[in-house]
Amino acid sequence: MKFLAIILFFITLNTYADYCPIYISTGNVDFVQSSSDQSVAIDLHIYSFSSSNQCRQYDLGVTTGSANSYSRKLYNGAHSLNYNIYKSEYTSTPLRSINDARNNSERIRFRMDSWYTRITLYVRLPAPGSGLQNGLYTDTTQIQVYPRGNNTGGGYTNLTTNLNIQSNINLSLVARGGQYDENQTAYTLDFGSMSAGKLRSFDLIVKSNTGYRINVSSEYDGALAHNQNNSYKVGYNFGVNGSNMSLVGSKNSPRQIYSSNGASTNGQVIEIDISLLSVNGKLSGNYSDYIYFTAISN
Repeated sequence: MKFLAIILFFITLNTYADYCPIYISTGNVDFVQSSSDQSVAIDLHIYSFSSSNQCRQYDLGVTTGSANSYSRKLYNGAHSLNYNIYKSEYTSTPLRSINDARNNSERIRFRMDSWYTRITLYVRLPAPGSGLQNGLYTDTTQIQVYPRGNNTGGGYTNLTTNLNIQSNINLSLVARGGQYDENQTAYTLDFGSMSAGKLRSFDLIVKSNTGYRINVSSEYDGALAHNQNNSYKVGYNFGVNGSNMSLVGSKNSPRQIYSSNGASTNGQVIEIDISLLSVNGKLSGNYSDYIYFTAISN
């Protein structure tokens, strides 16, 4: 009797995970102060330190940054601006971190068949509104690159996005109760026939995105000077929001008339009143003075 022995070998081939180290470098995104939408392309330079065939496929994602959501924001203290990061200049779907990405629109999948590759991201800033607080708006996100499958390693780098808003202070001189007009930076007071006590008024309106102080100086140190002989002068009271102050000596040492620690984005109104002093014994003719207002950021 013959017996046939059949031996079956069951072999399971396990795919072992590999270590796939990655180095990533990039620069910062620095937006400029503008009233238009902006989009900046930023290149990521990705270097592989593994020759393993298993270290070829990767996912790229971007974390939320300081906003802790994918409605990313640039922060300047308590002030913020919306911005976001995309895989294409044509998409409106922001990139997410690798663990949060739900599809290929929210991450970037790519192969590395050599030691180096370059990937471009697009960072967009919608046109900011007017009256922004001055200072640096900034945010930092983490760019993640991880190998796919059970492989380990990968790498990450930080991407910092900035927008620096410069101090901006604008003055407007208008009739009492008038509206701010950025083109109205001079105002003439006509006293006509001068007499003691005659009053003229106007408003100084300040719009600013920073704290500031307002200084004033007088060409003739708080007096109207005769146009042909400036040794003849008619003094006047200079009033700021109902309080008189002296402009004597202000030509060389301007006087501070107002200060604010915060911005005045809606327009701070400062009421200016000028009333004539005695005109007795003064030479007949035309008299004038030039009063200069200077805004200085804190």
